[in-house]
Amino acid sequence: MSPRARRARCPLQAAPILAACAVAPAVLAPRSASAQQLAEAAPGRVPPRSAWPSDPSGAGGAGGEPARRGPETPYFPVNLSLIFPLSTNATAPDLATHLDLALLLGRVGFVDGAQVGLFSWTSGDLRGLQLGVASVVSGRAEGLQLAGGFAFADAPLAGVQLAGLFGWASTTVTGAQIAGVANQTYADVDGLQAAGAVNVARGQVTGVQAAGVNIGRVDGLQIGAINVSQEQRGLQIGIINVARKIDGLQIGVINVTDNLKGESLGLIPLPREGGIRLALWGSTGLHGNVGLKFSSRYAYTILSFGLHSEPRAPDVPNVDDGRAAEREPLYAVGLAMGSRLPLDVEDLSLSADVGAYHRGPLQGSLPGRNEVLKARVSASYALAERLSPFVCAGGYVTLRGEGALEVAGGPELCLGVELGLLDAARRVRAPAAPAAPAALAGRGGALRASPGPARTTGASSSRRGS
Repeated sequence: MSPRARRARCPLQAAPILAACAVAPAVLAPRSASAQQLAEAAPGRVPPRSAWPSDPSGAGGAGGEPARRGPETPYFPVNLSLIFPLSTNATAPDLATHLDLALLLGRVGFVDGAQVGLFSWTSGDLRGLQLGVASVVSGRAEGLQLAGGFAFADAPLAGVQLAGLFGWASTTVTGAQIAGVANQTYADVDGLQAAGAVNVARGQVTGVQAAGVNIGRVDGLQIGAINVSQEQRGLQIGIINVARKIDGLQIGVINVTDNLKGESLGLIPLPREGGIRLALWGSTGLHGNVGLKFSSRYAYTILSFGLHSEPRAPDVPNVDDGRAAEREPLYAVGLAMGSRLPLDVEDLSLSADVGAYHRGPLQGSLPGRNEVLKARVSASYALAERLSPFVCAGGYVTLRGEGALEVAGGPELCLGVELGLLDAARRVRAPAAPAAPAALAGRGGALRASPGPARTTGASSSRRGS
């Protein structure tokens, strides 16, 4: 039967589909280099891109080694799939195309345009858009990789990887990696790495890393509830900040760092260069005080508890015997933040701080507000490695009452002492003994260390303080 007769017997609606299925295997069959060149040189023909560079690391994709594009790579502008290999590229899985549309699973070799499907897989390089519930690019990706659930790039990605749940990059990311739950990158990120829960970068992040928990070496901004960095340059903001080495600023509630080149601002800064000290002092604003002082290089915070007494109102009886008492005992809890001012005088330091305290009765309760605000300047002198008496002067303001506040104030004078608990900044370390001199011994002038204990030259003197 002739082709014309066969077409006449087909329903009108099915004729285009049957024609495409009959022609596709011949069109998608690999062509020789000469046939490819003749096709590309045909008038009005838009040639496909030349072979794109493959992953220089040679890392294999989801199906092993990523596809390499060359002159023998088959090409067709549009590819249709139900679930691969039930597709128009069944005999050419590494097809290069401009548009790949799949109902369930689409798999092609190279995309220079868009790939859309429930599950989208490009075994080679992608340039443009990849959209699906799960998206996988085994080669290089340039453009937008968008997945409702999981996005995976197994070679360098330049652009944006956006995933509803998890984003994964085996090598570098230049641009942005954003996920609803978690991201992981095995190499460097140049741009933004953001997730709702966790970011992990095993390389260097140059830019911003933002999530509930961030882990990585960051040159820029790291912001989240918990931040952990091997080496941080720039700004680290969170509730808990941990950095092995930081050159910049930490802002948080608890800051921990081993090597601080910059400053650590927090309620509890715990740098190695700083310390924890117990402070005891009395003042005119609050009679007796005890506090923990957490210090970094120049900044410090003091969490304190105090006892105070003030004249009792005439209409307030004593709860013990019912008689009106002259004074009422109060407690106070507060926070002060300040900074040490550098001086050239050994063992003498000058600092300034401001603080806020809440007061309450030891028995019963006081209606309304009862706060104390303070500002003071302190001078301390280190008598010993962990003993530093200090004096301070400043002023305080009290706010009392409910509705209309009663404001009072006065001078703040105090006298106290600081005791070192963990005082790394002032720790005296004995100088290391110099190595024993080497002596030439044996045949051929072989260099050999002299036997016997190491000797030191000169007497070492220790300084108090650091």
